[in-house]
Amino acid sequence: MAATRTTPASEAWRSLLVAFTTLRDEFAHELLEKEGIHLEHYEILLMLYEAGDEGIRPSDLAERRRVTRSGATRLTDRLESKGIVERRPCGDDRRGNVIVLAKEGKRIFTRAGRLHLAGIERLVGQRLTLAELATLQTLLDKLVEP
Repeated sequence: MAATRTTPASEAWRSLLVAFTTLRDEFAHELLEKEGIHLEHYEILLMLYEAGDEGIRPSDLAERRRVTRSGATRLTDRLESKGIVERRPCGDDRRGNVIVLAKEGKRIFTRAGRLHLAGIERLVGQRLTLAELATLQTLLDKLVEP
């Protein structure tokens, strides 16, 4: 078996993956331990918070989370059973519905959001200078440009 040749791009990619995975795991552990919420659920709550009272259609949620529609439905069902989200009729499509944050979801999002933002500051903001943060932002934006 031939050895894989590393390149500057492959080394940078490896570092990006390791950093992302390490930080994501830290955020996930902290949210679950201190607020009892999975990071995946927090990300859904963030999307719903940003959508406001208009909510998000289940199909849009599936697309944004890159999961199947049935996966999004199961996730919504779990959150709805806990009183975190609710389904409401869609104003322009009587057959459809949108998902919005329920009162309990807003409460959980607020508490978890404070913890998450503090974690970002501690794990990222305190480890990099303002100039390094700006450079990182520029580089990451460049990677996702069309």
